[in-house]
Amino acid sequence: MGRHYCRRCNMVKPLLHGGDLVQASAEFGQPQTGWLDLSTGINPYSYPIPTIPETAWQQLPYLNPQLLQAAQQYYQCQQLVVTAGSQPVIERLPQILTSVGNPKPALIPSVGYQEHSLAWQQQGEITTYSGLIDDTKRINEALASGKIGHLLIINPNNPTGICYNPQQINNWAQQLRHKQGFVVVDEAFMDATPEQTCVSQKMPENLIVLRSFGKFFGLAGIRLGAVIAASRILETLAAVLGPWAVNGPAQAIAERAFMDLPWTQAMAYKLVKEQSQQLQIWHKALAKLGVQLQADTPLFRSFTLPTDLAKELHHKAAQAGILIRPIDIGDSTSLLRFGNIDLTQPRPLARCQEWLTSIG
Repeated sequence: MGRHYCRRCNMVKPLLHGGDLVQASAEFGQPQTGWLDLSTGINPYSYPIPTIPETAWQQLPYLNPQLLQAAQQYYQCQQLVVTAGSQPVIERLPQILTSVGNPKPALIPSVGYQEHSLAWQQQGEITTYSGLIDDTKRINEALASGKIGHLLIINPNNPTGICYNPQQINNWAQQLRHKQGFVVVDEAFMDATPEQTCVSQKMPENLIVLRSFGKFFGLAGIRLGAVIAASRILETLAAVLGPWAVNGPAQAIAERAFMDLPWTQAMAYKLVKEQSQQLQIWHKALAKLGVQLQADTPLFRSFTLPTDLAKELHHKAAQAGILIRPIDIGDSTSLLRFGNIDLTQPRPLARCQEWLTSIG
């Protein structure tokens, strides 16, 4: 469970996230070990955890230079810092960027990972564009108005799947560069389609890219990510995050995983190859209920439907021990997001098919 900022009462309230098995068990009476958790976009084919040296547990976790080199090689960029996931960066970037850059409101998607919205609202006013469609026109108009300080792109958008091409994003960065504005791109779900990344050796200096380790490698619990940006932003961010930001065991695991090129290439291929099969598990049965496909990505798919129906399906799935993610997008409409099923095991697929048959 995350947080929600209420400007009127100046308080932070809970935000719902996927993967909260403790809360789900309390609500639906299922044992925590009995869930088929499809409420996140975390890869079910997780990277095999290597032997972790005792020193990783015993010593203070100063950043291992070998981990940094492995991350630089994996992301194909020298200018980066390794972090304890994206969340601490998301929380701190708005304050950093409005202090070193443009203080005007940020332009963010109306639908997307809501921790971004929370962080920017706590810093000041925000303006939105649609997260449900390619809203290039709205973004262009907003930037041309001169009223926007910074731009946030979630690429691909979680949960809507909208993805902007790198050249377009670079163009927006160039527009904001002369106004001391920044473009922040959250690429948490980019690893399976690296050809779509904004990361390059010649990135605009006001472009900041956030990458997540846990989703693609299926190890969200170790809390690791990377920020790719100009040196002045990285230096400021590192100072704000403080020493020992990434624990020793996480560093040891990530170093090995980043360097395992055969595994990363094979996994990206596997996720893309399975994408249509993962979609078809849900699409036919849900289409009979009038549900519309919104997103189809290598790690999740989302469907648009009336909120009442979303709540009903979420509840019925939970009663069957399947946890899915409903997301209210306003106007009595919601999204249902489904993560990937481990197709190497027969039981998860059978459970989903049994549930879909029961609602059909």
